[in-house]
Amino acid sequence: MQIEQTFKQVSDVLKRGIYGPHMLAFLPAICLSAYWGGGEVLLVLCALVTPLLYALTGGFGRLAPVGYMAADVPPGPDVVSQQFLEIAQHNGQTTACFQLSLSGLSEIGPAFGDHAAQEARQVVKARLRSALRQGDQVFQTGDTRFTVLIAPGFRLKLDSLLDLGKRLRAAAEAPLSVAGTRQYLSVAMGVASSLTFGRNVTAQIWLASAVEALEDAALTDPSGTRVWSDKLSRKVKSRHSLRDDLRTAFDAGQIQAFFQPQVNLLSGEVVGVEALARWDHPARGTLLPSEFLPLVAASGTLPRLGQIILSDALAALRVWDSEGLHVPSVSVNVSGCELQMPSFSDDVLALLDRHEVPAHRLGIEVLEDVIAADTDDVTCHNLRSLAEAGCRNELDDFGTSSASIQMLRRFPVTRVKIDRSFIREADRHEDKREMLSALVSMTDRLGLEVLAEGIETVGENGALKHAGFALGQGFLFAHPAPAAEMSAWLSERQNTNAPEAHPKLRRVK
Repeated sequence: MQIEQTFKQVSDVLKRGIYGPHMLAFLPAICLSAYWGGGEVLLVLCALVTPLLYALTGGFGRLAPVGYMAADVPPGPDVVSQQFLEIAQHNGQTTACFQLSLSGLSEIGPAFGDHAAQEARQVVKARLRSALRQGDQVFQTGDTRFTVLIAPGFRLKLDSLLDLGKRLRAAAEAPLSVAGTRQYLSVAMGVASSLTFGRNVTAQIWLASAVEALEDAALTDPSGTRVWSDKLSRKVKSRHSLRDDLRTAFDAGQIQAFFQPQVNLLSGEVVGVEALARWDHPARGTLLPSEFLPLVAASGTLPRLGQIILSDALAALRVWDSEGLHVPSVSVNVSGCELQMPSFSDDVLALLDRHEVPAHRLGIEVLEDVIAADTDDVTCHNLRSLAEAGCRNELDDFGTSSASIQMLRRFPVTRVKIDRSFIREADRHEDKREMLSALVSMTDRLGLEVLAEGIETVGENGALKHAGFALGQGFLFAHPAPAAEMSAWLSERQNTNAPEAHPKLRRVK
């Protein structure tokens, strides 16, 4: 038995030795021997027959099944990224990863069908490919996501990567022809360079870092580009932690309305307040909207936030009325997604009834870019319904977008708020003062109130009054504060009998 096993082992070793493509190395020697023994005829027969016989006996191994190569799957981004990292580290070179997210691509499928959407993705991938070198790789990693891996090189510094990012953006944002229409996309982009990491970085960490940069770009600017860094990573991780806290913030009552007064610039009289969202975070203190509104929007809870701020605002009006404080109205910011809800105007009017506040005391503030971009009949219906009920529709950040006078006529607007960018240092710039005067003249002719927001200095206040502004708000008068603190501010201001007691408008925190 042991002899048989030994014989079998020796046989297996011999088979492994004589079977395989490497045996073709002996074909010239075999053919030469045939030539010496039988001349040219035997040489030709040996050269033709020997490989054939060897193949038939399995000498080259098992043949691959038909279609094997077609079924072979090319390496994905995980494998290629690891290869690029290893090559770059071995040769002292640099490689980079771009993560791209294309907004507008996901709308093609519902509008034109899955086939059109897939064709659009293929076109985008081909365009990205055309903007790269031969060794670079493009992968579609989602319905709207692409991963671009840049082959290792010696001159891939930050400037070169940003230039490459511009080329990729131009390629991806070129208009798409879909079913006879032109579709426009915008690209958010995250970049991670291998130069930023140590030698022990893995492909998984590298790719995830580019995704972190993409996430930051997409949240802050739909067409932005962010380059990964330790600081950005800490910011993203902090945002993730804040996103988790948001789940309980609403239920715990941590998100509430703060109020900032709006005043008559000539008399100093309070003509209203604006309700502004603030998050009283138990660990981080009071957070501004810029820190949490993107998270609220991403979580789909903007309507809930709007309901909370509106309820707080109407409740504060009732309290101020009961305290004998004169606050004619409150303005509340409303998002575009709320205006697209068919029941929005009915919900607002129901809250007014519940708090027993007349409709004319509520101002609905809408960002100018919402009006400029929105042709939705639901939005127009909601604004008209609220206007017919007596609410005031106010256009916020006027002058920062592309809302036309025609838009102001289409939507029932009663007041425009001039953005801080026009107000800043107006007392030092003649061109700004001329522009402000022209804005006052235009709004007068349209029959609209105009309010300047973001007034911070006495000089700016003086320039605005000289330009003809009657209404304003800003830190010069008061910082946003909770309802109770605003009650104290209003009480101190309104219970002083002598107007000369306030020769200067005060800044109250």
